[in-house]
Amino acid sequence: MKARIKIFCGGILIAGTLLSACSGAPMGSGNTTYAVAPSLREFYQSVGGEVLLGPAISKDFSKDNYQCQYTSNALMCYNPLVTDNSRFFLYPLGDQMGISDDPTEATAETGSQSVDGFAIYDEFLPYFNQLSGEKYTGKPLTQARMNYQQKRIEQFFENVGFYKKFSDPSGTVHLMAYGAYACQSDCDFTPAVDAAVSLTANSSASQPLLAGLSKMGNTAVLGTPLTQPYIAADGMEEQVYSNAVVYAPPSQPGNAKLRPLARLLNLPASTPGPQVYDSSQGVVFYPTDGKNGFHVPLDFDKFIADHGGKDYSGNPIMEVTQYDATTFRQCFENYCLDYHSDLPQGQNVQMAPLGSQYLQQAGGSESSPAQPVALDASQVSLQSGTAYQEIPANGEQKFDILVLNQENGQPLANLTAELQVTLPNQSPLSADFPATGVDGRATLVLPAQKDLSNGQIITYQVCIHDGVSSPVCSNGSYVIWGN
Repeated sequence: MKARIKIFCGGILIAGTLLSACSGAPMGSGNTTYAVAPSLREFYQSVGGEVLLGPAISKDFSKDNYQCQYTSNALMCYNPLVTDNSRFFLYPLGDQMGISDDPTEATAETGSQSVDGFAIYDEFLPYFNQLSGEKYTGKPLTQARMNYQQKRIEQFFENVGFYKKFSDPSGTVHLMAYGAYACQSDCDFTPAVDAAVSLTANSSASQPLLAGLSKMGNTAVLGTPLTQPYIAADGMEEQVYSNAVVYAPPSQPGNAKLRPLARLLNLPASTPGPQVYDSSQGVVFYPTDGKNGFHVPLDFDKFIADHGGKDYSGNPIMEVTQYDATTFRQCFENYCLDYHSDLPQGQNVQMAPLGSQYLQQAGGSESSPAQPVALDASQVSLQSGTAYQEIPANGEQKFDILVLNQENGQPLANLTAELQVTLPNQSPLSADFPATGVDGRATLVLPAQKDLSNGQIITYQVCIHDGVSSPVCSNGSYVIWGN
C-alpha cells in the first residue's frame, strides 16, 4: 500500500485582501520560532505583526549598536539612543543580496507610482503604502520582474520584498522571506517554498508577439508579461499580460492580435441602445448593432484612439459602470478600461488587470493553455530535478518538472505527473504534482524523512500518465547527507 502525501494550506485576511503565509507546500523541519522581544513588540504589531512580517525566528541580539530580531520576512531593529519614532526600523537586508536593476522612469500610462525611476507594481502599491512607503519598505532595488521558476511576480526593496503568484487572485500580495534568507546559517527556520528568496531564477520574459502590435504605440499599457510565449489549445502562440492576452499564428508575430477577453471571461454585457448623449455631455457614441450601441467617455475614446483604435479594443459591450468607490469601468471585446478618479489627469485611464483571471480559468475557455488529450508520447519531453543533490534527513526536498513539446520546444500546460519515491526499508511514497502551468513547469515538496541515515541513496521516478498516448517518465536520485 503506497503512502500518500497530503498538503494543506491556509490564509489570513488583512485590509480586505488575502495576505497568505502559506506556500502550497508543507513547512520544512526547521520551524523554531521565538517570542518577540519586549522592546520590539509594539513596533512589530504596528507594522502588521505575524501576518505581515512572519514569526520571530531568532532571539533578539545586538547589531551595529542596535537591538535587532529576525522575523521570517524582515529584520526588526531598535536604536536605544533615539527617542522619537525613528528609533524603530527595518534593516536593509536587500542591500546585502547584490540584486539591482537600472532605474527607468515609468511612463504616465503605466499608472504606477515611481520611486527613483522604479515603477512600483500596481498590486504591490497598497502594501508599500501600508508600510509607510520608503520608511519601512525602503527604496526599490528592482523593477517588477517575472520569476518563472517560482511562478510569481516579484519586486525587491531595501527592507522587504513583495511577490504575487501567477495563480493568486487580484489583490493578493505576499512578502518574500528576507529574514529567513539572511539568517539561514544561524536560524532553524525553513520558509514556505513560494516565499523563498531566489536570486538566480529566470526573471526575464521574451516578448516576440509585441512586434505585431506596432499600431498600438506604447505597448506598456498591456502591463507586465505573466507568462512566456506558449502554444495554446487552438494552436496559436499566446502570451498573457497583466491587462490583456496577445496571440498570433506560430512563427507569425507580425499578425498578433488581442484575445476577446470579455467573451472568454464571460464578463457582464448589456444590450446596446439608442444614442442619447453626445460630446457635449462628455461621451462618444459607438454603434454596435445598426443604430444601437454604447456611450464611451471622451477619456476612454482618446485612449482607444491613441492605442490602435477599435482594431485592438473591439466594440464596447456595456455602458460605463461604477466598479468601486474611486473607479469607473467600461469593458470592450478585448479589454476593459478603468477610470481612477483618485489619480492625476493623464494617469487615471488604465487597462483593467484581467490577465490573472484568464490564467486562473486556464482549461475553461477555447483559447486557454490546456493541451489536447492523448498527445503522442514521442512529442513530450519531461525533465525532472531536485533542489538538493545532498540533503539531511530532517530537510524537505523540492522536485521540479518541465514539460515541453519535443518538436518545437514550447511548454505544455495542464499536464499532471505522479512522483514515486523509493525509500530504504519503507513503502514507496507517491504524490501528484499540480498541473503544469503555461510555462510547462510544476513543483512538489516532499516532507522531511527523519528516519533515514547518512549515505542512503533515494531514487525517484516522475511519470505523466494522463493526456499522453503512453506514460512519459523521468528518473533521478539524491543522497541523504549532513544529519
